[in-house]
Amino acid sequence: MDLAQLERGLVGVLSRQTPTESLAALVTALKPDASTASLAETAIGFDSSVFLRLGAHRKSEDIVDYLNSKHAGPLILPGQAIQEFWNNQLQAVDTIATNLKKKFDAFQSELRKADPYFSAYADKIEILLEEFRTQHGHVYDEATVRKTVAVLELLQSRALVPYASRTTFKDIASYRKRTKTPPGFKDDGDGDFYIWVDFLTGLQMAKANGAKFERAIFVCRDQKLDWSRAGIAHPILAAEIKALLGISFEIWSDEKLNTEIEKALSDESTRKGD
Repeated sequence: MDLAQLERGLVGVLSRQTPTESLAALVTALKPDASTASLAETAIGFDSSVFLRLGAHRKSEDIVDYLNSKHAGPLILPGQAIQEFWNNQLQAVDTIATNLKKKFDAFQSELRKADPYFSAYADKIEILLEEFRTQHGHVYDEATVRKTVAVLELLQSRALVPYASRTTFKDIASYRKRTKTPPGFKDDGDGDFYIWVDFLTGLQMAKANGAKFERAIFVCRDQKLDWSRAGIAHPILAAEIKALLGISFEIWSDEKLNTEIEKALSDESTRKGD
C-alpha cells in the first residue's frame, strides 16, 4: 500500500483537482432511493458523539457482538474523534451525570414529603421524571461507562484508527471553510474537517488492504447542515466519496445503526432456523 499515493488521491478530491459529480449527488439527495447494499457490504465509521449512546442501548451487548464477530465490512474510527470524545463528550457527560443524579434524588425526596394538596402535581411530575429516565437515563447511569468501555475496546481490537497528515491538509481546511464546504463550516475550528479526512483515509486504507464494501456510512449525532439535512448526507460529502472510492455514502444516527443491526441478527436467526 503506497500511503503517499493514497494521500495524493485524497488531496485531489478535497481540493477539486479531481472532478466530483456534485450535481448528480444533489439529485440523488433530493430523491433518495433505498440502498441496495447490505449491512455486511458496508464500511462503518464512528463519530465521538455515538460511543455513549451505543453503550447505553438496551441491546448494547448484541451490538458489540455483531460488530466484533459478525460484521464483514471494515470499521473505521477517525483519529480526530478520539480526542474530541475526551475533550467534549466524556467531560460533559461526567458533569451532567453527577449533577443530574443528585438533583433527581433530592427532588424525589422532596416529592415524598410534599403536602397532600400537591399530590396530583407530584404524580404528574413523577410520570415526567420516569419518562426522562427512560429516554435519557444513560446520561447519569454509571453502568454506561462500563458499556462504553466495551464499545471502545471493540473498536480498539477491530477498527482502523487513521490519522491524515495535518500539515498536508491545513490549507485545504482553511479554504474549504471560507467556501462553506462541508463538513465543519458551522463550527469555529477544523475538527469536523479532520474527522472527515481521517474517515476518508481509513476507507482508502481498508480498500487498499483488500476489504470489500459497496457503501460507507458514518454514524453521527451531529444534525447541523454541514453534515446532513433531515437524515440525508450533504451531497458534497457523497460526491467526494464517490469520486474517491466509487461507492455510495450515507449518514446514520446511532438509532438507525441499532435498527439495522437488529434486523441483520434477526435475518441470521431466521436463516439458521430454516
